[in-house]
Amino acid sequence: MEKTVLTAERLLQDSFRLGVRILESGFEPTLIIAVWRGGTPVGMAVQEIMAYCGVNPDHIAIRTSSYTGVDERSAVAVHGLDYIIEKICRDDRVLIVDDVFDTGNTFKAVIGEIRSR
Repeated sequence: MEKTVLTAERLLQDSFRLGVRILESGFEPTLIIAVWRGGTPVGMAVQEIMAYCGVNPDHIAIRTSSYTGVDERSAVAVHGLDYIIEKICRDDRVLIVDDVFDTGNTFKAVIGEIRSR
């Protein structure tokens, strides 16, 4: 698969467009979770465009890390969920933002950790 490297300006503009597309879909998140590092600039731009459009979700960045044990597949650890666990409720509409989506393991780990608490 060929990789495309974006400039900072292109990432910002694409992130604004993403935020608009999310709102046009009818989804209005009450909480945006940006995955540190790559997801934070995207999450910030999405949150800013939503606020500009009158939608003001709460927002926070979390961190994940991958590790592999002996004879194990790579596992994902999730860090920094305390604020989310304290604030989240069943009716929240959560948007998780990252810059890359490949295996889905990061999103599965984040969702799994939130649900388990």
